[in-house]
Amino acid sequence: MEKSPEDIEQPSPAAGAEVGPSPYITGWKLAVLLLGVSIAIFLPNLEVSIVSTALVTIANDLQGFSKTGWVVVAYLVNYTGFIIIWAKLSDILTRKWSLIASLVIFIIGSAICGASQSMTMLIVFRALQGLGGAGCFSISMVVFFELIPPDKYPKYGSLLSADVALATLLGPIIGGAIADGTTWRWVFLINLPIGALAVVALGVFLPNRFPRHHDHSTPSGDNKHSLRRVDFVGTLLLVGASLLLVTGLLEATTEYSWSSALPITLFVVSAVLWVSFVAWEYFATKETWAVEPVFPFRFFPNRYWMGMLLQAFFLGVPFTMLVIALPQRFQTVNSLSALDAGVRLLPYAMLAPVGSLVSNIIFMRRRVPILLLIAGATFQVLGLALLVAEPVRESLPARLYGFEILAGFGVGITFGTLVTITPGSVEPRDLATATGAMIQFRQMGSTIGLSIGSSLLNSYLKSHLAPPVLSAAQLSALLENIRVIFTFPPELQRVTRDAFAAAFELQLKVVVGLAAALFPSILLMLRVARREGRLVPAVTGAR
Repeated sequence: MEKSPEDIEQPSPAAGAEVGPSPYITGWKLAVLLLGVSIAIFLPNLEVSIVSTALVTIANDLQGFSKTGWVVVAYLVNYTGFIIIWAKLSDILTRKWSLIASLVIFIIGSAICGASQSMTMLIVFRALQGLGGAGCFSISMVVFFELIPPDKYPKYGSLLSADVALATLLGPIIGGAIADGTTWRWVFLINLPIGALAVVALGVFLPNRFPRHHDHSTPSGDNKHSLRRVDFVGTLLLVGASLLLVTGLLEATTEYSWSSALPITLFVVSAVLWVSFVAWEYFATKETWAVEPVFPFRFFPNRYWMGMLLQAFFLGVPFTMLVIALPQRFQTVNSLSALDAGVRLLPYAMLAPVGSLVSNIIFMRRRVPILLLIAGATFQVLGLALLVAEPVRESLPARLYGFEILAGFGVGITFGTLVTITPGSVEPRDLATATGAMIQFRQMGSTIGLSIGSSLLNSYLKSHLAPPVLSAAQLSALLENIRVIFTFPPELQRVTRDAFAAAFELQLKVVVGLAAALFPSILLMLRVARREGRLVPAVTGAR
């Protein structure tokens, strides 16, 4: 009988076979390496959430509130586009030196971001930071799974999920405290000493040829020949398609209108690049080609795996949108400080790691990923729907935090389950690519979702605060610096805050709709068959 991914058991040595030394690092060296890898995973995720509560302060200082979406999106576009290419490079240039190189790029990008003197400079350097962050996260995820035996994936998977969720938890608090207590530049400069610690830990204790450090045979081939296998064309097509799509979404509501020639051109060219990307990956997957595709075409017939990737995509929308939108709402509508806004986000951020931990505990005892994914989607959609139904007031009712708890708990369950079942859902040769693809789809959802959200916010404000509500000069100043609100007469302040409240409510409605798409994605993982009286995962294309 064909087995589903979660039913696959690890092979045991044949009777009488000689068991060689374990290839796994153990003891305190493993602990140090897990710390270094955890930092490399933590910092790029922290950079998504830490700016959430500091964005208003950054925009006011650099005069560019209408461009706040770009501060996050510029990071996420490269973060999304280069995740898989870094994973591929680590197969060729070794895990150790690829990971250290990405950490160094991330640290340099962070330093330059902290020194930026304009919004344009910050946006450009955030792209560099995202390039390094992509490698930090994707290679670390691969190294994490290679450091531990497969039978311990569920146990250590909770650590991995909690690491990502903890970055989401601490980011808004740290960002708010920095914005209120010192210069916002420390939002980026904080990465320098922590990142240096990870570089030292990995440089000293990670073997040069990891994970093949136990194989003392002479490696064949050379790096120049191996580099020809890297799918640079596929990567450029993916980054170009993503960048043009989010640029069109953001520019259509800032400098241009939806009917302008530039946004329409960007959307058309983006669509062409997406089609070209799929076509290129089809040919790159053929065994007659030397290129190793960033997204193997053999992924497509694997319904189970494609369902997981779609869930990662739709998970990324609420995961990032709430972290960015809620603090902005608390600061603009409820007049809270950056730190207070971060504290109000704690219920959502705290329950995400709890949900990840709970999903891994349940999975260790009873492998029911489909039920866990259904539960996670249900909690998310219910919490988000209640947030939308709650009228926006100047004061924040206590039940609002209960809705955040539901949504955060659901996000954690879904993310924790997806991470844990990834290794068993694809062929062994695709582990590095699949791990990168899982992260990539989640971040792509974050990028596109955030672009849509920023577009809706700017569009709503421009249409509902246009003259005669505000003068053209007042509206232009408001879109550059939110503090301008305090210069308005009391009645005009109320009208402006009401417009912001309605815009954020519209954002949440879109988030609910995209989060609800988790349910049809789960259906891809099911086949209508009965085995032991339960629905079982689709296994088409799975190992």
